[in-house]
Amino acid sequence: MMGRSQVSGFWIKGVGIAIVSLSSIYAPLNGQEITGLAGWNIYFDPGHSHYENMGVYGYSEAEKNLAVALNLYDLFMTKTDIDTVYLSRASQDDYINLLDRSLDANGWGAAWFHSIHSDATSEPTTTLNSVLMLWGQHKDGTEKRWAPGGQRMSKIMAPMLAKGMRTSPWSDWGDCSFYGCTGDGPWLSVNRNTDMPSELSESGFHTNRIQNQRNMNAHWKRMEAYTFFWSILQDHGIARPQVRILNGILYDIESGIPVNGAAVVAGGVTDTTDSWETVFYKYSTDPDKLHNGFYFLEDVVGDTVELIVSAPGYYPDTAQVAMVDTFFTFRDMHLVSSTPPILVASTPAEGDSLFPAWEPIILEFSRPMDPDSFETTFLTPGGINGIFLWYEDNRELHFYPDSLELLTEYTLTIPGTAVDAYGHPFDADGNGTGGDSLMISFRTGPADLFAPQPVAMLPVPASRDNHLQPIINLEYDEAIDSTSVSQGIMGLVNLSNSYQVPGVLEHYVVRERSTLNFFPSEMLDAGKRYSLSILPGLRDLLGNEETETRAFVFNTGSEYYLPTTIDNFNSGVSNWWAPTGSGSTKGYLSEYTSYGADTTYLNLLTASTQSMRLNYGWDTSATSNYWLIREYLSGAGPRAVHFNNTYTLQAYVFGDGSGNLFRFAVDDNNLPETAAAHEVSPWYTIDWIGWKLVSWDMSLGETGIWWEDASQTTRLGNDVLNGTMRFDSFQLSWGDGGAVTGTVYFDDLRIAKSEGLAVPGEIEPLPEQFALHANYPNPFNPSTIIPYDVPRQANVRLVIYDLLGQPVRTLFTGHIMPGYYQAVWDGKDSRGRQAASGIYIYSLQAEGTLISRKMVLTK
Repeated sequence: MMGRSQVSGFWIKGVGIAIVSLSSIYAPLNGQEITGLAGWNIYFDPGHSHYENMGVYGYSEAEKNLAVALNLYDLFMTKTDIDTVYLSRASQDDYINLLDRSLDANGWGAAWFHSIHSDATSEPTTTLNSVLMLWGQHKDGTEKRWAPGGQRMSKIMAPMLAKGMRTSPWSDWGDCSFYGCTGDGPWLSVNRNTDMPSELSESGFHTNRIQNQRNMNAHWKRMEAYTFFWSILQDHGIARPQVRILNGILYDIESGIPVNGAAVVAGGVTDTTDSWETVFYKYSTDPDKLHNGFYFLEDVVGDTVELIVSAPGYYPDTAQVAMVDTFFTFRDMHLVSSTPPILVASTPAEGDSLFPAWEPIILEFSRPMDPDSFETTFLTPGGINGIFLWYEDNRELHFYPDSLELLTEYTLTIPGTAVDAYGHPFDADGNGTGGDSLMISFRTGPADLFAPQPVAMLPVPASRDNHLQPIINLEYDEAIDSTSVSQGIMGLVNLSNSYQVPGVLEHYVVRERSTLNFFPSEMLDAGKRYSLSILPGLRDLLGNEETETRAFVFNTGSEYYLPTTIDNFNSGVSNWWAPTGSGSTKGYLSEYTSYGADTTYLNLLTASTQSMRLNYGWDTSATSNYWLIREYLSGAGPRAVHFNNTYTLQAYVFGDGSGNLFRFAVDDNNLPETAAAHEVSPWYTIDWIGWKLVSWDMSLGETGIWWEDASQTTRLGNDVLNGTMRFDSFQLSWGDGGAVTGTVYFDDLRIAKSEGLAVPGEIEPLPEQFALHANYPNPFNPSTIIPYDVPRQANVRLVIYDLLGQPVRTLFTGHIMPGYYQAVWDGKDSRGRQAASGIYIYSLQAEGTLISRKMVLTK
């Protein structure tokens, strides 16, 4: 046997002997009430030492484990005739390594080994909570061969502990099945190295916010100890003595938050729930942060008792409780605050001068209100009526006025006659006395209060296989103030090497909307991810300024175009007929339809000096239902460019977002031109503004139909591209719901063949797994970019948390296609408030996958 001086373990042997360090806490019971354990002993091991395995709020697993063990010692020594109780440690100062715990128990020849733990997870803070028992198991699945019994005990303890904690699920596992075996097993050291039956309890997650606060309560650990105590009695076939324990949790009926400092009396026993002054000050400087509301009354007298509860700021309450003799008697109580309701927040706030006239008025109260106590008109001037809608259990009022005028002063009145759900009158000034009214003065703003927002981009964000010579086109929902646009406000970066692509940025306004077109001055690299970033600073014409960084990602392929020019328009438009000169042009308004050369709207990828401008107008009153503008190419030079169906026909088209239609027309197989030789591409809807490369890949054989008139009885061409071709015309038509008038521009009409880039390198494949990459910059101020990968279609959530696990901002949630993505966090929370400097956690959640990283916001 190992000598006592060789280990750090603590032991207590016999009923009449008590070690000095515990004698002041526990005294042996004279005449134990439970018999049947004489001659038997047990070894309790409160897992870990000192303050190891810190919980989410600063209370450690090691502290909780020791308190449970000391309570177990007390229960066995004061209530049973057990021979000996051993403890591996008796204070937080003791440090016992893992192997010495087992050797100590073996040295004393202990009959049973019970190891006390709580569970944890690698998440910053978990919402998980459960009960787990682990018994010794070999690799083949059999129980610890030399000392079985742990499995039997675990099957008793697991449901008993879960019932006491009122949590689920619960389970018992062989330790090899749970962790996997590196040898024959058992996996856990305390199961593998002990000579006696053994098991290990994991009683909830100390990384769970609610559980960690309950673990702080002294009586909670005694409750846990009772479940182990009763389990051991049951394993020995000893009847459980009469139980006279009443416990539960006291909650605020409105917020659901447990109540601190509540006094509880029942059956001659008293208790007081934990408070910041008594317990929580050790773990937080915020008096309102931590709560558990747990009370525990032991040795309650009476079969039916009156439970009396009182707490500062609450109305006292009572309940008649029938006691349960065989287990804990649970009784939770929900207390009603005696504090009158106050206004927590309002939108608009007092003095707001830019309130959107089309938005609802939102009032947030401290407690549920009585909707019937609110008047149907509480806005002046004008006695404006509206609709009242209540949310958040009647804590939040949304008032939708019938109409508010722009740039107008209003006063909102919350009457003193308003009451909460419990009849407390509204307290306007927060002095604790209700019945007074509150007035909020505000002014509505102009028609537009928001910064310009991007609504479309080419290349499409997260798209793949884009060609290597793109024009980056970013469309906005409104016109941008040109003075806020600078060359440095947009950046295109190769994410593989952080190289910023040089180029020229142009700003255009079309139909009162802006588009930013970036013309890279060099070809992009093949098979790479590129990020387009827009820095803060863009303003609309009313001065509303964008304060966030916008970022979009796309992937290049390996293909680029080898073009042959048909007409680059640098010599003007003399090779083209006026749009009204063709007999095929019908259904137009002549006063709006014209063409010409333009020197402002240019494709800067090719150093263009002129483009062709085509103005159009549609006669929507025409009865023919046939609208076509044929912009015909007649000049000898461009007409002399011949090609076949192995080419792609292309033109850079500056769209006006009109919703009208555009297509190409060619002469095919029967030159010189005849009607039978005409073939056309499918229609392209002009739903973009700014420059876009429009391509008709003729190798695919896709064509449209050119009807001679609205009767659709005579068609031109045969839908087959099978001979020598030349260009015929650009064609426009009125689209369903399209604009009646507008202007489009054409530049660099050409034929092209797609070629692979003659450099080594592979196309970056789709991601193989969900991934969350390091944000950049980090640390950051004011914003940072967060890249992430999605390998397949999935529902994805990207959320920012603080170190306490509280959500700060959801950056993205939704179903997306596979690809490489990035999000931008501007350092603000979900309500638009600036977050405090410090460490934050960002987490990607998708299909059961959770990935988290840290980042630092500085000020």
